[in-house]
This record gives sequence, C-alpha cells and structure tokens, in this order.
Amino acid sequence: MPETTRHLALPLIAAGQAQKHVTHNEALGLLDALVQLACLDKDRAAPPANPAEGDRYLVAAREPGGAWAGLSGQVVRFADGVWAGTVPRPGWLAYVIDEADLYLFDGRGWLSFRASLKAFHNLVGLGIGTEADARNPFAAKLNAALWTARTRAEGGSGDLRVSLNKPEAGNVLSLLMQTGFSGRAEIGLSGEDALAARVSADGLAWTEAWRVDPATGFVGFGTAAAPGAGPAGAPVAAGTGGGGPLVALDALQGAGAGAAPGAAILARVGRGAPGAPAPVRAGDRFFALLGRGFHAGGAYSGDAVSLQGLAEEDFSAAAQGTALDIQTTDLGGTARRSVLKVRGNGALELQPRAGVPARGLGAGQIVFDSTAAAFRGYDGTRWLRLTNLVRFAAATNFDNYLPADTWTRVQFNIGEVNEQGAFAASGSRFVAPEAGTYRLGASLAYRRNGSAAPSALQVRFHRNGTAAGRGRGAATGLVDGVSVACAGALLALQAGDAVEVFARLTGADGYVAAADTDFWGHALA
Repeated sequence: MPETTRHLALPLIAAGQAQKHVTHNEALGLLDALVQLACLDKDRAAPPANPAEGDRYLVAAREPGGAWAGLSGQVVRFADGVWAGTVPRPGWLAYVIDEADLYLFDGRGWLSFRASLKAFHNLVGLGIGTEADARNPFAAKLNAALWTARTRAEGGSGDLRVSLNKPEAGNVLSLLMQTGFSGRAEIGLSGEDALAARVSADGLAWTEAWRVDPATGFVGFGTAAAPGAGPAGAPVAAGTGGGGPLVALDALQGAGAGAAPGAAILARVGRGAPGAPAPVRAGDRFFALLGRGFHAGGAYSGDAVSLQGLAEEDFSAAAQGTALDIQTTDLGGTARRSVLKVRGNGALELQPRAGVPARGLGAGQIVFDSTAAAFRGYDGTRWLRLTNLVRFAAATNFDNYLPADTWTRVQFNIGEVNEQGAFAASGSRFVAPEAGTYRLGASLAYRRNGSAAPSALQVRFHRNGTAAGRGRGAATGLVDGVSVACAGALLALQAGDAVEVFARLTGADGYVAAADTDFWGHALA
C-alpha cells in the first residue's frame, strides 16, 4: 500500500497505525493548502519577514534564499511557524493574488493565463458572435469593428499596417463584398499582381471596373481593366468592347441657385517641379486629345489624329495667349501634321500645303495652296482659286507695224501688272497657270503711216496659235492718234493655254500706237 495519494501526495493512514489523527490532520492541512490554490506572490526570491499562518507563494526564482532555499519551482506554505514546499504537477492551477492572474503549471514552469489570452498561437478556428468552420476558420458576426494604431506612449509606433499575403502571383488575394451571401464587389489581386476591382449584379456575371498596373501605376477602366489586358498606355486608360462612350460627363445642376450646369474637364500645366511650378513658355502644350488605330501590320499606329491646346507666348500675369491646333494624317500617309489652327489673335489659320488634295474630295473643301499662295475651294468637280487670282496688264513701248490686210501679232514687251508671272513679255502672250475662266481685254490705238488710209482696224484673240473665236473688235473711220479698237472675251482656259493679241488693217498699212494700247486679263473666282 502506498504512503501518499497519487495526485496531491496526501499522507495515507496505515493499517494499525497509532496516532492516526496526526496523519489525518496533516492530510487536511495539505488539502487546505493545495485545493483552491491562491498564492500571494510568485516573484519573491526569499520569504517575507512576517508571514501569516497559511500564507502561500509560488517560488519561481531559480535560487531562492533563506527558508526557501532548495524550494525553487515549488508551492510553499507557512504552517506551524515553518515553510513547507510541495512540488507541483502538470495541470495544476494557481491564482496569484497580487497579479490577479491565473497560472498553469505545464511541467516546466508556470504559464500566465492572461499572457496566453494576449498571444494566441496556431488556433484552428475562431468565431466571434458566430461559429467558425473549415471553410471560414475565422468568422465574425458583429455591427462594428475598430482597428487603431498603438501610440508611442503605449510602446507602439503610431502606425497601423494590415498585411495580406499570397504565395504566388497566380493566387487570389481579395476582399469580397456580398449581399445575402452573394458577391457584389471584389477588390484585390485576382490571379495576378495588379490591383483590380470588379462588380456583379447577381454574384455570377462579373464586370471589370478598374485595374492598376503594378509596374507603372497606370489605371485602366472598362476593357483596359480586364485581367491580362496588358499595361495601360497612360496614367489613366479606358477601353470598351462596344460602341458606347468611354467617358460620360453629366452636369445636371449648376454651382449655385440659377447657375447654368456645365461639365468641365480641367488641365493644369506648369514647368518646374510639383512643389515649385514655373511659368509655361510659348509652344508648351496644355492638353492633347490623341487617336491611334490598330492597322493590318499587327500593331497600333502612332498618334494619327490630335486636338491640342498650346501656349502662344511665354506666360506672365498680363500675357497669356493661347491657340488650338488640329492635326490629321493625310490619306495614304503616316505622318501627322497640323491642318488648322485657331490663333490667340482670333484668326482661323488653315495650314499651307503644297498643291491640292487628290483623294478624299468633297464639295465645300477649302485648302491653302502654298504653291499658288492662294486659298482654293473644291466645288464637287474641280478645285477653284478663291484668292490671289491671276491678273496682268501689259503695254508696249514702241509702235507695232501692221501690213495691209494681214493678221499680225501685236507685241507687248512691258508687264505693268503681272501677278504669278502669267504674262510672258518675251512672247507677248498670257499663259494660263491653271484651268479656269478668264476675262481678257485689249485696246489698240491707231497711228497712220504717212498718207495711207486704211478703212478699219480689227483686233482679236488667238488661243494656242489660232483665232479664239471670241471677243473680236473693230474701229472704222480711223482718225490718226484718236481711234481705238477694243476687244473683250471670257475664255475657259486649260493650264498652259497661251493667249495673244492679233490686229489687222483693212485696205492699207499702218501702226498700233504704243500710247493708249494695252492687253489685260484676270481669272474669275
């Protein structure tokens, strides 16, 4: 038969034992000391000076002194004027009064229950207000939650960061928001390392809302937000698979009572750094709307069309001139160029081009032809010169001799007015620089040759060496130095057609006098 009980080591009364009451009382004393164990302290390394009968302590010190020497790790009690120790066993609980904490002996030392509550480790599940399960090891059912940073005064840093981690880029790390346990919105890293958000009306069909490229920070919306859509081409990019608008701005109410609504897009630019901006300079761009297209070569084009806002001058408090620049790419080309500017002075400026377009023609088109230094308009059939119309006025500085009854070319060797160089003095002819309708006129003054007396002076135009058949004139009853024969014609000429003036005296010879003789013409718009 053992001498003590198995768990509390209480002394047992032996058969035939004398003074059984001593053993019994000792066992009761141990029970009184160990059952509902409550110790005054556990941090002392030596007994107190004036202990009371029944005082109990946990001796946690490795080398306690005084009457506790050799009792390290034991539960000691003061009884009958002496300290006695009991070796604890795994599973014992002791309440430490000065700490108001419960301690558990695990076979190696005493563990604080409060400290254990402050640091849970390797829990397989935790439910707050509800039950956790294998699918949701952590579950909470509550109406409010607060996370606040631990301050420096509390031993913290004042910062608060919540870290969520996934092992591979292809895994999902997200926050899913539900209605009636059906998904409505999700934000996170969904199968890639780009932060994205998507929404759903039924929890089944999802629409990508936006996506932030992890390499550039650029944000994509619509189809540009789809997983694997590739990097956004700008800090903000939007895409759509349909024909609807990419961006819609609704302004339904003004800024104040009676104010008109307005949907505005504001672009602010400046040189320098964000914290220290510097004035913009002439040519700096405020904004640009740019268009690119995917072509048959398997790539996107460059910026094929654009609308830009530009500074016309270096900006100051008193000078802030601006302009708009519309740029397009010509048919069959790849280089974008400016076609129209609205200048700061209010002028509408068509940008010069060499010649006129040959493709994409339509009635009502206007260009500025730099080769002709003129505005030209297309009427649906041909290009017409609208400004800088051809005009000339020619004269001669000598009298032209005319034999009798012979059509003779009149020589004009002075181009008094000769815009665009259409009159060739060396050939005494007008050469049409372009197809069109031209108004031509000639005045020939008569001068007698001695006593010769012709009966008439005639004048006509020749086109490309033959009589034009239009605009013939004559003068009869000729008076020397007074009579003038005039002719006028409206001719449809092709580019390169040459027009000359021919004259004829009837019955006798004579002269076309230099004075009061001219040849002139101009194009009609």
